[in-house]
Amino acid sequence: MIFLAVVLLLILSFVAFLISEKGRGTKNFLKFLVTGLDTGFSLRQIALLGKVGKSAGLDDVSSLYWSLPSLDRCTAEIIRQSKLNGTENNPETQKLLSDLYKYRTSVELEQSKKKRGLESTRDINPGQRIRIVLKGAGIYVSRILRNNGTTLMIDFPSAPAGSPMQSPTSIPWLGKEITVYFWRKEDAGYEFETTVVPVPQNQKEPEHAAVLFIAHSRTLLRTQKRKSVRAKCNLYAQLYIVPSERELDTDIEPEAGMKCLLEDLSEDGAMILIGGKAVRNMKIKLQFMLHDVCVVMSGFSRGVEYNPTTHQSRIHFECGNLNPRMKNAILAFVYNVLPEEEKKQFDAIRLSEQDGQDESGTASATAESAETEELPELPDFAMQ
Repeated sequence: MIFLAVVLLLILSFVAFLISEKGRGTKNFLKFLVTGLDTGFSLRQIALLGKVGKSAGLDDVSSLYWSLPSLDRCTAEIIRQSKLNGTENNPETQKLLSDLYKYRTSVELEQSKKKRGLESTRDINPGQRIRIVLKGAGIYVSRILRNNGTTLMIDFPSAPAGSPMQSPTSIPWLGKEITVYFWRKEDAGYEFETTVVPVPQNQKEPEHAAVLFIAHSRTLLRTQKRKSVRAKCNLYAQLYIVPSERELDTDIEPEAGMKCLLEDLSEDGAMILIGGKAVRNMKIKLQFMLHDVCVVMSGFSRGVEYNPTTHQSRIHFECGNLNPRMKNAILAFVYNVLPEEEKKQFDAIRLSEQDGQDESGTASATAESAETEELPELPDFAMQ
């Protein structure tokens, strides 16, 4: 009887402690600790995050694990403190920043998936470019023209010029089972299987265009998720074409390269605008300044969009491994988490560069408006 009374007293004491102010603090700390360990942070990192979170003025430090604004405030505070203490280049600081950015990327992409992921083929927007795979024939290009409740109307498939694939005009498409692949901008890749169907009774074919109708699919699969977050930008960089016999490296180039414009940027690539006609799979190095960090990215041109009117190319650049310091500098820019005073300095430099462009009569962002003479043409060997 006495034993039961003691146990009951201990339980009541523990409950009373948990509902007290001190007890709630202990419970919140344990929750913060366990969540941090589940997320993949070390005990030392969790302790530092808790300290920095309080220093950044967060009412609930556990919000670091689910709130992007809280993550950004904490990251900015770490950058600020490391600069004050002279530890910004310390491997431990860079490791913590890398882990924070990695976690932030996963949170943002997961939220992006919930907001923008497609659930059905009925959600595909007209104008979406698609790739059609017909077994035994090849891969063809088309575009969604119309999407209604029963079918999708698409452009008649085409094949690249000079392609060894069977001519699409020689294929009796009606009744064919095909697989459709497409990439949704700012989201991911998708695929679905469907069948080419007759013209629906309630629809008419366009008089001056060849089209096909395909059935909606109950299964829309997500084939590839974005692994990084891209930020729109307007940054000038130096571009170096690396000859095929040379190995790629991330060494800083002492000489100036070809001036190009970065239209978006992420830790694993960029969209590059440059004069001339580029080709796929070129070896490329990019070199540019982000605040006080000289960033060198090396990799390949994985896609090219050439505009014959302006004689300019947009290069889809895929970057290989990055130096941790450079990677963190890019992620700080992408997530805009620089301390406020450094943001102002960076914006002032960027705006002054834009002012200079306006005064000299040059334009600043798109292939339609950028002056060709501002973006030197690619050397001959890069177009072979």
